[in-house]
Amino acid sequence: MKIIAFIYALVSNAAYKNIKAGFVNKRMRTISNFFMKLRETIMQRFPERQLYFRTNGVVRFVSISHRTQLIAIFALFGVFVWTALTSYSYVFRAEILAAKDVELAKAEKNYTKANEQFDNLKKDIQKSTMALEQRQIYLQQLLEADKSLSSTMLPDQKQSQIKNTLPQKNNAEPDVISYNAESSDVIGVYQNHKAQLANFEFSIARIEQQQQALAEKMISRISRKIEYVENTLKKSGIKSSKLIQLSRNRPSLSMAMGGPFILYSENNDIDLSSNEPFAKLYAHHNRLIDLESAMQHIPVGKPAKKYYISSSFGIRKDPFKKKWARHHGIDMAGWWKTPIYASANGTIIKAGRNGAYGNFIEIDHGNGFRSRYGHLSKILVKKGDKVTLEQKIGLMGSTGRSTSPHLHYEIWFNGKPINPQKIFKASNNVLKIQRQEYDS
Repeated sequence: MKIIAFIYALVSNAAYKNIKAGFVNKRMRTISNFFMKLRETIMQRFPERQLYFRTNGVVRFVSISHRTQLIAIFALFGVFVWTALTSYSYVFRAEILAAKDVELAKAEKNYTKANEQFDNLKKDIQKSTMALEQRQIYLQQLLEADKSLSSTMLPDQKQSQIKNTLPQKNNAEPDVISYNAESSDVIGVYQNHKAQLANFEFSIARIEQQQQALAEKMISRISRKIEYVENTLKKSGIKSSKLIQLSRNRPSLSMAMGGPFILYSENNDIDLSSNEPFAKLYAHHNRLIDLESAMQHIPVGKPAKKYYISSSFGIRKDPFKKKWARHHGIDMAGWWKTPIYASANGTIIKAGRNGAYGNFIEIDHGNGFRSRYGHLSKILVKKGDKVTLEQKIGLMGSTGRSTSPHLHYEIWFNGKPINPQKIFKASNNVLKIQRQEYDS
């Protein structure tokens, strides 16, 4: 059995080798046949050709083999391919350059736009910063004037730092002509600056909110002061509107005032009801200043220390004719030669005999206020003298149309008499206002 198996293996191996050799020979023959057919086709298509040349009867010819023809054809084909590729490359490159020019134009436009946006944004921030600084100074002055409010209520003083640390635009313009440039590269630096400016805007907005909150507190406090002043004037029988009208354009020399000029609307009534905190604050503050300035002229002092009211202001029966008559002042009865004092600072405009008033003094206190003193026994001043509050100006008497020693005292405002007793009742409040000593 082993011998039979061995013989079978030998036969099988030989058969495999024969089959393999046959397959290889067949493939070789196929390839050989292909090249032979190709050669025959080339020989048929490109047979040897002769070119004849005749010159002066002499004939010559040149033989062109099939190999030469193939080389010429391949050379021509190569030239054609090279020409086609070169032409395509030229046209395609021109298109690329044209597209790049469009991109560059767009980049330059974006650069110009970014540049303008940067400048405008920076100007807006600088303008806002300047406004913040002016408001900061204004608030500081208000807080210093009102000791009841702490200066720690002021926002952090960072706006000046913001002004000094604003990012500066780079003067070196990017190379927008470079073919490698992209529009995003051109404005990249400005996007960075824009982000920085956005941070500054946020800081400015935060400070502005703090200032507005403080302004609202100041408005509330000033409003209470205005209400206090107007109630005092009402009790005194003085119209605040007329008082302010007379006081405008007449700065008071007795009050220490100053500071920066901050423009606000000429229509103060509109500003008083404005929703914009600082416009409203300016309006309220200026109204308070007008009222306080005007009230410096009110003759709030009492012209005598010891007295009693023997005849009041208004309608009364005349002591001589016993008929109802208008009394423009009050009669302050007292002892003979009781000292009489000026009821406010002012200038003596009359001093001497004046008919029924007897010995008479009239003082101009400014802003429409005047005070009159009648029936004096002696006058201690003369016309043109400057007098101060509680300066002795005369002595009580009974000169002129008088029944007994007393002072006939009048207060006039804007050409009309007002009741001195109302001024006396409000004198404490008026003095507080004149000294700017408001209750907290």
